[in-house]
Amino acid sequence: MTRGRRYRIIYVPGHPAMQYHIARTGHDFFILAHWDQFACWRPRPANVHSLLPAFEPAHLDYGVADFQRLLAGGKAFGFPEDYDLAWSMWNEQYKVFAPFSGIRKVHRVAKYAELEPADYDRILSQPEAYALASYYRYTVDEIEARFGVRVPLIELGVSPEDYGEWTGEEPVILSVIHSWAERGWHHETYRAATEGLPTRHVDHMHPGPEGPLRYDQVIDLMRRCRVYYHDGENEYTVALIEAMMVGAPIVTCAMPYVERHVQHGVNGFVSDDPAELREHCRALLEDADLAARMGAASRRLALERYSEQRWVDDWNRLFDDFTAGRDVYGRSRGAGP
Repeated sequence: MTRGRRYRIIYVPGHPAMQYHIARTGHDFFILAHWDQFACWRPRPANVHSLLPAFEPAHLDYGVADFQRLLAGGKAFGFPEDYDLAWSMWNEQYKVFAPFSGIRKVHRVAKYAELEPADYDRILSQPEAYALASYYRYTVDEIEARFGVRVPLIELGVSPEDYGEWTGEEPVILSVIHSWAERGWHHETYRAATEGLPTRHVDHMHPGPEGPLRYDQVIDLMRRCRVYYHDGENEYTVALIEAMMVGAPIVTCAMPYVERHVQHGVNGFVSDDPAELREHCRALLEDADLAARMGAASRRLALERYSEQRWVDDWNRLFDDFTAGRDVYGRSRGAGP
């Protein structure tokens, strides 16, 4: 799915879904880990290559210093000469690559608070060394408000062919969020809103007796559920976009920018009141026709805004511009943040 040049991109392990979806750009990705660490989360794309020979439980405890030691240790992985780009998606990953000057770095920031102001200053003032993008509109807006730079917004895109075929045959409220209770968010609101209603929650970090579900099993649950219940810190999650592309109706707590993705009364319902959320869930559980109409709207919105081809094109444009020496923020070269 690449256009033009095919890049060799190294990265350290992070969000399993993001690792999978960025690989759909078709470039050669080299993970400083072994993919078996993520096998239950996503299947390994053929263009992702493990740099470690096997997964060991000790790898789960690796921190910044451990990954830097691997990269600096006798050039065992051909770093940095054998790679065109280093890609990172969390603040800890950004720190891993920061000391190495011999490679261009692309960082995808999600939440604004993931980086310190000094980090933003460093990244935005070195457009020849760093390229920054986000997949949250609120983060893009916050960076612009604070630093006067509009970084590229690259919202997630998924393959229409890999999803779809929603049936809603099971009158159940599905949620897919790991460590939900520990992370907080609106978990207590969810519990109050769904008490006594049929629910199914998937958590890879705290699986049930059947163990962690495979990726295809989770998507199958999305296809069969009557309602997908979304929660997060802001906007959207990978699972929300997947549920929309499947064609499921959505119920979500109110949060910043969420109505860009869930349009109240169109492809689902948005509220911060547990009683209202409960009634919305009940309505969809009891009215299959309503659920089907809203599910069709979810699929339509996903096809319009979250297609994988748009995601691939956005990333490839950034990779091409960055490696060609063009400022990815649309500034003239030499302009500061």
